[in-house]
Amino acid sequence: MSIEIRSERPGDQVAIDAVNSRAFGQMGEPNLVRLMRAHYPCFDPRYSITAWDGEQMVGHTLMAPGSIRFMGQTVPALMVGPVAVVPERQRRGIGAAMMQVGHEQGRRDGFALAVLYGHPTYYPRLGYRACFGVGKVTLDLEALPQPSQVMRPWPVHPADIPWLMQCFTMEWADVDFAWLRGSAISEWDIPGVDAALWRTQDGRPAAYVARGYSGRMVIGRDPELVREVLYAVRPETLDQHPAGWLARSVLCPGWGRAEVEAADAAMACELRQGVLEPCLRAVESGERLPGYCPWPLALNVVA
Repeated sequence: MSIEIRSERPGDQVAIDAVNSRAFGQMGEPNLVRLMRAHYPCFDPRYSITAWDGEQMVGHTLMAPGSIRFMGQTVPALMVGPVAVVPERQRRGIGAAMMQVGHEQGRRDGFALAVLYGHPTYYPRLGYRACFGVGKVTLDLEALPQPSQVMRPWPVHPADIPWLMQCFTMEWADVDFAWLRGSAISEWDIPGVDAALWRTQDGRPAAYVARGYSGRMVIGRDPELVREVLYAVRPETLDQHPAGWLARSVLCPGWGRAEVEAADAAMACELRQGVLEPCLRAVESGERLPGYCPWPLALNVVA
């Protein structure tokens, strides 16, 4: 029987959960798809792609529309994952067929790139190329000073969004493949993510600290206040980039180090012909560092 590839329809959610839980052997991936559907404002069911053998769903791929920073500009992109096929139907081209449908739709809709973390020998067959990496900030807790003022974590409120967006833009402005967040409260206060806005005693925002599916991040706009929050929180690592604002403006050589490493699993596929080449050349020549994608949620692939 031939496989039908189509977008998610109302009533497909239970079958999508089942495909992802069977493919990955756990509930993390179906829960992530649920969170994206319920809380990510750009979730588009057209890019929640399903594969059917008759009445049975045998595969599911999520491609989340969004915007990324790329070569100093903001471009539309698709973040790919999870990609899931039920175990007994894997390695039969179903994952590739779902990906092809998503890519074709993305080209029609004007997206420049599709981005994923995936198997470095499988996804190149579908046009993906290794082109970014993994960013990391390491803090020497023994060398960190003690805070000189009291800071307190508070829940994020809608009134905080303009400040948060400004800080996020500053942090990721020159980091290639950085996923940008918008003005919806659900992008800053995600269920299952420990996110808080730390404030001074007089109520001023000092730093946003988030720890969840994709790692840990600290953003702000006043270097001294962000340092005070780091002194209080004392994280060993942050998932941030040496070209970001925090690495350039906040870290001190005595207690903080930022680095990025290229990763074979960090890949992108051109949906607009030729868009990747300038970035690859710039990284190869040393003009730019490998980029890093701060995913809104962890995204995984099993095809």
